[in-house]
Amino acid sequence: MLHMARMRNILWLPLAVLILSLPAGRTSGFSYFAAPDPNSPGGELVPIVWGPKESVRYLSPTTFPVGTVPELHVLAAMGLWNIVPGADFEYFYTTAEQDFPVDHMDGFNDTLAVDPEDLDFGVLGVTFLVNDQTDPTKWFDMDILFSANPLNAGYTFNPNPSCGLITTPLASGNGFSFLLVATHEMGHALGLGHNPVGDETPGTPWFIATMNPRYPSGGPVGQENIIELHTDDRNGARFLYPPVGGPEMFIDLAQPGYIAGPDVVGEAVPVSFDPPVVTPGVELTANSVLENFGTTNELSVRQGFYLSSDSVTDSGDLFLGALLWDLPAGGGFAFEVGIDIPDVTAGTYYLGSILDDLELIAEEFEDNNAVTYCEPLVINQLAPVINPLSQRIVSCDEVFTGPTPTVTFPVNMAPITWSLDDPPAGMTIHSTTGVITWAEPVPSSFQYEIVARATNAAGSGTRTLLLGVERAAPQVESIEPQFAFCNPGYVAPTPALALPDCMEPIFNWSLDFGPPGMTVNAGTGVVSWAEPIPASTPYDVTLRATNIAGNGSVSWQLFVLGGDLDGSGLRDRGDVSDMVACLAGPGSSLAAGCTCGDTDGDGDVDLRDLAAFHQSFAE
Repeated sequence: MLHMARMRNILWLPLAVLILSLPAGRTSGFSYFAAPDPNSPGGELVPIVWGPKESVRYLSPTTFPVGTVPELHVLAAMGLWNIVPGADFEYFYTTAEQDFPVDHMDGFNDTLAVDPEDLDFGVLGVTFLVNDQTDPTKWFDMDILFSANPLNAGYTFNPNPSCGLITTPLASGNGFSFLLVATHEMGHALGLGHNPVGDETPGTPWFIATMNPRYPSGGPVGQENIIELHTDDRNGARFLYPPVGGPEMFIDLAQPGYIAGPDVVGEAVPVSFDPPVVTPGVELTANSVLENFGTTNELSVRQGFYLSSDSVTDSGDLFLGALLWDLPAGGGFAFEVGIDIPDVTAGTYYLGSILDDLELIAEEFEDNNAVTYCEPLVINQLAPVINPLSQRIVSCDEVFTGPTPTVTFPVNMAPITWSLDDPPAGMTIHSTTGVITWAEPVPSSFQYEIVARATNAAGSGTRTLLLGVERAAPQVESIEPQFAFCNPGYVAPTPALALPDCMEPIFNWSLDFGPPGMTVNAGTGVVSWAEPIPASTPYDVTLRATNIAGNGSVSWQLFVLGGDLDGSGLRDRGDVSDMVACLAGPGSSLAAGCTCGDTDGDGDVDLRDLAAFHQSFAE
């Protein structure tokens, strides 16, 4: 995401340079030299130009031997001014011996290198401008002297000088970019002055241009470090040498790799950003420059910002965000933009920007649209920051499986090792996924504060999970079918809970279903029947347990056997006399104490009961 932090539309400053004590003309975006028009009664100031819109440069064969790299570079510098769209000016050249000291009044535009001691200290090149005495609005002689070995550093003849070459010319073997210096001096030689002059108050707004007074002037353009003229320079050439019939249509948008330096007026510095070391989520402030080298207005031009793993920015890199611009013909903008650093793996990256990154505009040149910032961007790894964990409530009869925790920047913070700080007994966490598991949660009146910890190479972070463990509704263990004699009475086994620690205490045991006379101990759940009545079919018994969470029941069958009349717990010979005494007939009423003689449960004691008794009593 991009945030426009500060943006200023660079106002083209009317600056002037005085030559030969002549008042200088002023216009927006460039400076030029002016003289009184001899044909104007009022002495109106007009630009000083080359009469036929052309100039011949005399190249020293010693400085620029034919076919050598220095000659090619000085010719390239002249060529950059020859091809300005919308300007009608042309340099020509010839190779000729040069006299020294150079005669600045001979009408020959001498071009040569001289001993540095013949120039002021630190001067890379100087142009001597002389206008015609008979017609001061026309140039007569312009000699250019280059320092043969500026500051004992020499020159680099790299046609596409990198940031390292540009910013450290005094480093061993680097030198100053001759093509930049020559292009600057060729701008003077057609009539342009410095812009800005260079002695303004610090902080004075200005814009990059080839005619900036201090090396490296406007600097190369784009990530391919192409040396070409900036908008100020092109506008100046168009103003001094307008074409007949108006400017041609020419579309070319560009991103310079340099911006107006904050400390010295007129000294360009590479585009940069701050801070150089960040982490995801931090806002990076980057400066940038856009220029319309063409002659047409271009509207809604998109500028995309990217993060690249190498020093070449293209649209396949990680997209950070985009801005839209209206770029007037010959215009330019300098601005600062805030960029949110996304979630990426820690490492070294390069910040880049591409003008018209979607390639919606058909331009004459597409190789100057992208800029990669010179210095790499270091993105450090963040210590884990765990996102909030929602409170959870679980029943103690369930296996607790926690949510998969997440961190604020999962890509950057990986890999992470997960652990628990002082967990309850039996609770575990998956070291890779961070999922918490508790096979047998223990109920508690208070919430557990579970501290999950995430650790990576940068440090660790914790997050507390509030976990409530509630008691579960009772689950009573099953009771096998029961068998009982009618004497001495029935007492069921003490009921057991599936998870006692999870389901106790039981507030109440109750009997949902059972024969008349059967009871239950509300505290222990023990079912009893003092006088069981024999029956031919089993009795169904249902016991219910109730706690704070709910209730649960268990059912079983009770078989009551008759024939134990003496209460010994057996049907044996000791019961024979009592059995005979109770014998009546079918349909007869049971006598007192004879209930247990009714072995078939039909309500009487008859021969059927006696036969059954004899067949089943114990010897």
